[in-house]
Amino acid sequence: MEKLRLTNGDYLTNAAMLLFCKDPDKYQLGSYIKIGYFESDADLLYQDEIHGSILEQVDKAIELIYFKYMRAKITYEGIQRRERYFVPEAALREALLNAICHKQYESGIPIQISVYEDKLYVANIGRLPETWTLENLMGKHASLPYNPYIAHVFYLAGFIESWGRGVEKICDSLKADNLPMPEYTVHPGDIMIKFTGPEDRIIRVSNGVTDKVSDREKQLLMLLTEDPGYTKPVLAEKMSVSRKTVGEYLKLLKDKGIIERIGSARNGYWKIK
Repeated sequence: MEKLRLTNGDYLTNAAMLLFCKDPDKYQLGSYIKIGYFESDADLLYQDEIHGSILEQVDKAIELIYFKYMRAKITYEGIQRRERYFVPEAALREALLNAICHKQYESGIPIQISVYEDKLYVANIGRLPETWTLENLMGKHASLPYNPYIAHVFYLAGFIESWGRGVEKICDSLKADNLPMPEYTVHPGDIMIKFTGPEDRIIRVSNGVTDKVSDREKQLLMLLTEDPGYTKPVLAEKMSVSRKTVGEYLKLLKDKGIIERIGSARNGYWKIK
């Protein structure tokens, strides 16, 4: 088989191979998604690869990212527990679909997802339509996929629209959760989107009470930010102290007006003021 080049003039059979072949990477190098978790830009802790037809890769990648790579922030509405990720699934799905439909497969380089504690990047070898700028991408624009055959199949499957609203849908999803807007970086040979988590509540709290809170109390506040519903036994285990000591720290923070108890001792949670 000749080397595949999925530009607008390629044969439909090449697109069909990527869409329906169980192992397209066997014929086209780099036709998969690579995911890595980074502690810092220089420290990769672990990674995975998502293979299979490109029709299957999006769901596989999203399932793995939310199961293994991202931690949900836990909040309470009344006594109702809510888990929220800093990248909504709808936004991440749209970003991956855009990457697949606009990728230059002839590059032989996979789509790369870099996950950090509070940010996520989706990098893709591709380019904007000729004469387009970042301003065109962020504004209303026509649908001009780099791989029209692939985009058409994803449209028929109900995965995407054909109106060029991918970026708009990403932004709408982030706005609905009061999250920062995505940041796009466009180079001549690649495009990258960055999602950023909201400012952590603990940062705002600690900045205002640095002179009033000990290091142990800050550690406790961090844990309560992670999950306001943590019980004393759980907090004691995570802090490697006794339940009595945890109770003393909680009382100190409550007396300082930094936290308050919402609900009962058994079913309630701690609210950071």
